[in-house]
Amino acid sequence: MRVGFLLNHYAVHQVPHVVPYALELSRHYPEFEVVIACSSRRELLTARAISELYPHHRCRFKRLRPVWYYQFADPFVYQWKFKRKEMVLRNNLAFFRTLNALVAPERHCLRLQRRHGLTNLKFINVRHGAGDREGSFDDRSEAFDLTLLPGQKYVDRLTELDYLRSDSYAVVGWPKFEVVAATPPKAKRFFANDKPIVVYNPHFEQDVSSWQTVGLQVLDFFATTHKYNLIFAPHVILFKRNKRHQAVLPTKYSHLPNILIDTKSDSLTDMTYILAADIYLGDVSSQVYEFLLQPRPCIFLNAHNVQWEDNPYYSHWRLGKVVNDVATELPLALELAYPSHPQFLAKQRGAFAYTFRIDVEGTAARRGAEAIAKFLQATGSNEA
Repeated sequence: MRVGFLLNHYAVHQVPHVVPYALELSRHYPEFEVVIACSSRRELLTARAISELYPHHRCRFKRLRPVWYYQFADPFVYQWKFKRKEMVLRNNLAFFRTLNALVAPERHCLRLQRRHGLTNLKFINVRHGAGDREGSFDDRSEAFDLTLLPGQKYVDRLTELDYLRSDSYAVVGWPKFEVVAATPPKAKRFFANDKPIVVYNPHFEQDVSSWQTVGLQVLDFFATTHKYNLIFAPHVILFKRNKRHQAVLPTKYSHLPNILIDTKSDSLTDMTYILAADIYLGDVSSQVYEFLLQPRPCIFLNAHNVQWEDNPYYSHWRLGKVVNDVATELPLALELAYPSHPQFLAKQRGAFAYTFRIDVEGTAARRGAEAIAKFLQATGSNEA
């Protein structure tokens, strides 16, 4: 039985959510032929780097490319549409037809079934974000034959929305934590002082992000204060598609001793900055839950005057102080971040446990591989 693991993006943020399952499947279930298929060189290099953490795996790696002429159009198109994803699928149908099952961290792959007629292919979804925002939940979730979920939160939310069948999921945990724990840390001191480090992590979706409305106010505040260091670490897509998301960054912030600007490196996604920070500042990014691997103060920017208190898509805002006005409220929120943290600590730990399954024994990657194997063995997936 041949199982493909698909990585079809420009950035590498989805890689650690997928590749560990493939590597463990190949290590412990010899009856499966496992192929990790990447649509970019960066994804391929990152996948190979993670594979070094899993000795004796049997995975094959494959590079997928869009039709040759699209490489000339993509630099103009991708700012507005991820057309390249579809072009990769369309140009590699022969490969996908050789598979019995396809595992992917996003829902775009379902077009292989709906548009290209691969109806015999089993589709398995893994989450690449564990946040609360509305965009994390849509009805395409129910179209997958199996979904690997990080924790009970997603079971409850998807079931409530009627997007999850009782026999179509497994709660396995978050393999990215295992990759981060096994990877040698980057030995780097970000600032030449011991002042508290704040990581500002705005999302890219304009209707919920703080960047387009108050992002420059945030940077201006840190540019004029001498109390804090700031790591500006937005969602990697914000500046990757900077025209669409109005992500213009004045050069005046680039050489300040207390501000580190990073809009494109792998450190945005491998938890380098998340682990280095003392205080989290953001809006709706799921990275807040990764930040809570080590509970610390959180501050959230209500840049759209959201009535968030009873809104499940803003559940994480209960885990810290919510700021409605940067100029008048952010300085005090930062000043009180540590003194007020005890009142949020129990909530943070509870939310983390609800979001991620963490077991003393075993790993998320191994549990996910086992769930995939058992599902495919039980369903007797059709021959490709």
